[in-house]
Amino acid sequence: MFDVALRDEVEGYLIGLAELDERITAAAVVGSRAHTEGDRWSDTDLTFAVADATEPVAILDEWAAKLRAEFDGTTLFDLTAGPITYRVFLLPGALQVDLSVTPTSQFAARGDTFRLLFGAANDPVVASPRNSTDTYGHAVHHAVRARVCIERGRAIQAEYWISSLRNETLALASRRAGVQDWHARGAHLLPTETRERFADALVRSLDPAELSRALKIAIGLLLDQSDQAPALAARVRNHLRGISEPEAPPPAFEP
Repeated sequence: MFDVALRDEVEGYLIGLAELDERITAAAVVGSRAHTEGDRWSDTDLTFAVADATEPVAILDEWAAKLRAEFDGTTLFDLTAGPITYRVFLLPGALQVDLSVTPTSQFAARGDTFRLLFGAANDPVVASPRNSTDTYGHAVHHAVRARVCIERGRAIQAEYWISSLRNETLALASRRAGVQDWHARGAHLLPTETRERFADALVRSLDPAELSRALKIAIGLLLDQSDQAPALAARVRNHLRGISEPEAPPPAFEP
């Protein structure tokens, strides 16, 4: 893994580029290191305001070339969310660098993890809360697909859907507990008993009986979150209970 000195060097290099670029009107640190020192595994996460007349991707392309030349950096992917364009890089030592650019007229904090480095930001933008009914609905879908895959003898696909069901349910449990629900970021803050129950829903092998066991526990965890989507949960409760158990012992199969 990378060392902290490399991370600091890369971060300083990028901030220096931004300070010298007249197209960049502001910069901020976002993510875990916005208000804390993070830890030795924390990545670099910077966001920049770009003059409205500038094409944001052009700047990312220029910086990608510089990161490649200076640090052997590799572009992994781009992501667009509203006015923001994100680009994720991987550097030696598995150092992840996340850069995002936003037109100056829309540059603003979009969460608590935002520390302005230079320039100015607009008033913070409060994101709409995630829709728990949609999350619950996705989880129900995944539960159905998991049961179908078990019955069809498709072990790896069944494991995929059980894991997807568990992850959606973990988001609901995190939301209820008031911790971050994206990508299990707040899972370590959940009560010990809750974490243990989610751990019990992990698939331990591709044996049909084990897949059914994990699915049943994952469905039980979802039913425990019914108060977050009461109308939908009431309509699908019996369906979920029905697919918790196989219709008949499935045949043995190869993964």
